[in-house]
Amino acid sequence: MTKSAILGRGMQPPSAPYSLAVEAQGRRTLHISGQIPVDAQGALVGKGDIRAQTVQVFENIKALVEAAGGALENVVKVGIFVTDIRFRDTITEVRRRYLKEPFPAATMVEISRLVSPDWLVEIEAVAVLD
Repeated sequence: MTKSAILGRGMQPPSAPYSLAVEAQGRRTLHISGQIPVDAQGALVGKGDIRAQTVQVFENIKALVEAAGGALENVVKVGIFVTDIRFRDTITEVRRRYLKEPFPAATMVEISRLVSPDWLVEIEAVAVLD
């Protein structure tokens, strides 16, 4: 799989770790449902701790991509749902530890709540494999 960031003429590069657009070439795509901050036993990780929850979510994404034969470098798009936009900086910090340039395209939105009131963040992803 190869990917490259695309920046349109006259557009400002993003200041956070994401690309405005990503061109990816591969043979298979993996669509990952929104991942939540639970471990392999289904237990909540990091109640009230956005950093711990975001790490767990990215670990879940990593496990799924690897189970399909890929790596986090194969992720081309993430959708981040957060219950408080003030968590943005912490989520961005964690995201930089897991995702490298060229960064995936990304959207982050604040929502009023997730399925469980203890979940602070949910992230979905798309990866291009092979």
